[in-house]
Amino acid sequence: MNPSDPSGPAPFSWGKLRAALNSGREKRPEILSLAGAFLTCAAAFLLLGEADLARLGRADIGLEVGRVADKDVIAERDYVYTDESATRLRVEAEKRLVPPIFVVDDRIGSQALASFEAFRDGFLKLAAEDLPPETFRLRFQREWPDLLGLDEAQALAAYTAPGQAFSHAAQVLTSLFERGIVAMPEQGLGGFNPDTIEIRRWVKGRLEYEQIAADRVPTLRIALGLARTALQAKNLPRPAYQAALRLTELYLKENASFDSVLSRGRLEAAERSVEPVVRKIERGERIIRKGFIVTETDMERLQVIRESSRAPNWGPLLGGTALLGLILLFSILLLSHPVSGIRLDRKHYLFTLGLGTLYFVLAVGLRRLFALDAPGSLAVFLPTGLFSMLAAILLGTRFAALSTIILGFLALLGSGFDSLSFAAASFAGLSGTFAARNAEKRIDLIRAGVILGFLQGAAGFMLSGLASTEILDAARRVAADFLNGFFCGVLTLGFLPLLEQALNSPTRFRLMELSDMNAPILKRLLTVAPGTYSHSVTVAHLAESACREIGANALLARVGAYYHDIGKIEQPEYFIENQGGGYNKHDKMNPRLSATVIRSHVKLGAERARSLGLPDEVVEIVAQHHGNGIITWFYDKALKADGEVRPDDFSYPGQPPASREAAVVMLADSVEAATRSLKKPTLARLEQAIHDLIMDKFAQGQLARTNLTFRDLETIMNTFTRILAGHFHTRIEYPKARESAR
Repeated sequence: MNPSDPSGPAPFSWGKLRAALNSGREKRPEILSLAGAFLTCAAAFLLLGEADLARLGRADIGLEVGRVADKDVIAERDYVYTDESATRLRVEAEKRLVPPIFVVDDRIGSQALASFEAFRDGFLKLAAEDLPPETFRLRFQREWPDLLGLDEAQALAAYTAPGQAFSHAAQVLTSLFERGIVAMPEQGLGGFNPDTIEIRRWVKGRLEYEQIAADRVPTLRIALGLARTALQAKNLPRPAYQAALRLTELYLKENASFDSVLSRGRLEAAERSVEPVVRKIERGERIIRKGFIVTETDMERLQVIRESSRAPNWGPLLGGTALLGLILLFSILLLSHPVSGIRLDRKHYLFTLGLGTLYFVLAVGLRRLFALDAPGSLAVFLPTGLFSMLAAILLGTRFAALSTIILGFLALLGSGFDSLSFAAASFAGLSGTFAARNAEKRIDLIRAGVILGFLQGAAGFMLSGLASTEILDAARRVAADFLNGFFCGVLTLGFLPLLEQALNSPTRFRLMELSDMNAPILKRLLTVAPGTYSHSVTVAHLAESACREIGANALLARVGAYYHDIGKIEQPEYFIENQGGGYNKHDKMNPRLSATVIRSHVKLGAERARSLGLPDEVVEIVAQHHGNGIITWFYDKALKADGEVRPDDFSYPGQPPASREAAVVMLADSVEAATRSLKKPTLARLEQAIHDLIMDKFAQGQLARTNLTFRDLETIMNTFTRILAGHFHTRIEYPKARESAR
C-alpha cells in the first residue's frame, strides 16, 4: 500500500497517542475498581463455593433426611473414613470411666497428731499434780480454753489411766490419717466416673493408688464411724472409750482433696488413648436406595463421599470463574448508555459495581454458611428486592430491570446452577422494580415492601409446586418469601436517604423535598428578587407540563426551573423583571459591561447550586439554561454603537443543554421572558412568537446535544401556548426571535 495514498490509514500522531493515554488515565479508577470487583467475586467463588462446585452435576442434589429418595447414589470408588459420631461416643465412654483423683496431704495429719501429742503431754502433766478441783479448772481453762468442756476434762483427769485413753485415740487417728479422709467438693466431678474415686498417697517414699467405690469413700462422717468401731473393738471401759472417742473427734480432719489438674490430665490422656472408629465404603456400594427413606446415617455416608477429595475440582472452578468474567462483560454491555439509557458518573458506577459484588458474595457466602442445597432455598435469603428497589429509585426503572437480569445470573452461579434460585431471584428483582416504580412518598416504600412480599410469596408457592414440596414446607417458604419482601422495603426506606446524599442522586423523593418553596434559598430569592421568583415559578409550570407531555422527568424540570436563576440573588437590580418598570441601570452602562453582569448569573447560580449540595442534574440545568447563546439585547445595542463587536463577548459561558429536561427549561425560560413583551397579543401572535423562539434555539444549535424530536418540539410549543394564553404582562419589546437580557 502506498503510504501517500489518502485512502490509507492515518499516519501516527503523538497527539492521538497522548489523548488516548489521557483518556485511559481518567478512566483508571473505573478500570481498577472493575478489576477489584472481579477479583473479589472470583476469590469468594473459589474459597466459598468450592465445596458446592465439587457436587455440580452429581446425583445427590436434593436429598434430605426423612424424605423418600428419588434416586440411587452409588460409591464410585472405595472410601475409608473415620466415623465421627461413633468415635465421639467411644471417647465419651472412655472419659466416663476415669475416676476423679484425690491426693492425701500428709502435712495435715502430721500437724493434727503434733497438736494431739502436745495436748496429751500437757494434760497428763496437769493431771499428775493432783490439784484441787477449782485450781485444776482454772489451770485447764488457761491452757486450753476452747478445747474440752470442764466436765469432760475433769472426768478424763479422774480416770485412773488417762494415758491409756490418749494412747488408743492416737492409734485410731494415725490409722485414719494414713488411710485418708476425703473432702468431697460440691462441684467439679460431673465429667468423671460417678461410681469410683482414686486416692493417692505417699507411703515411705512410694506413691500408692487406691480406687474406692463411691458409697465407701472415707469422708469425715464415715471416718468418725470407723473410729467408733475401732475403739469398740478394744473392749475399753466406758469412761476410757468415751474419752478416747472424744479426743479422736477433736483432732480428726479431712486430709485428701480433689486434684483438678491431675484429674483433667487423666481425662485428656484417656481421650488421646481412644482409637477412632474407622469404617469403609466399598466401590459399588449403594449409599442411597431409591424409594427408601433417607436416614441420618445415609446422609453421613453421603457427606463422606462429598468431602472425600481434598483436591479441588479445577474444571468447575475455572469454568465458573470464566463464566463470572462473561457475566461481568455482559453487565458492562447491558448497562451501557445505549442500552440502559443511563450514563453513569463515577459515583453511580462504583455504586452499581459494589451492589453486584456484594450480591454475589452474599449468594456464595450464605449458601456455604447455611448449607442451602434445597432447590430455590438460596433466593429466600438473598435481598434481591432491596437491590432492585434501590436501583429503580436511584437509577430508573429501565436500569433496574436490566440489573435484575444480571442479579439472576449471579444467583444462578452462586447457587450451584440451581434453576429455581435463578427464577426466584429474577422474579423478586422484577417485582421490586415494579413495586417501587410509582412510589411518590417515602412511606410508600413500606407499601412497596408489602406488595413485594405478596408477589414473592406467590412466586415461592408456585416454585414449591414445581419442586414437589410438601404443603407444610411450601407454607414456610411462602411466609419466608413474604418476610423477605417486606424487610426489603423497610431496608430500602432506611438506606435510601444515606445513598441519596452519598450519590447526590435526583430521586423522586429528594426532588419532592427540593421542590418545597419554603427552602431558605427560594425564600431569599422571593425577598431580594421577587420578579425573578415569579418568573421562576412560571418557568417551572411551563417546563413541568411540557416534560410530562413528552415523557421526560417533569419533577426534575420543575426543580431545575425553581433554581435556574438563583445566581441573580447577588445583583437582582440589574435584571429587568426586578425593576418594576422603573429606572434601568443598563441605560447608562456600556453594553459589554452590561452583558458581563447579565451572563455572570449563570456561573454564580451553578456555583451556588453546588454549594447547596443540589444533584448534578439540577446543577446542569442551572449551568445550561442559557446554553452558549448570545445576549441579543446588548449585542444589538453594541452593534448600533460600534460596528466592530465580537459575538463571544456577548455569549453566555455555559454549554448547550445535554438533557431533555435542561433543554425544556431553556425553552420555557426564553418563551416566558419574551412573550411578556407582546403588545395586544392574540393567540395567533402568541403561537407565532413561541414557534419563532423555539426554532431560533434549534437553528443556533442549542438543542443539538439532546434527543428532542420535531414531534417533541411541536408538543412543547402547543403546551407553552396553552399555558401562556392567560399569562400576559407588560414588558419591553424584544426583537423578533431574540432573547432578552434576563
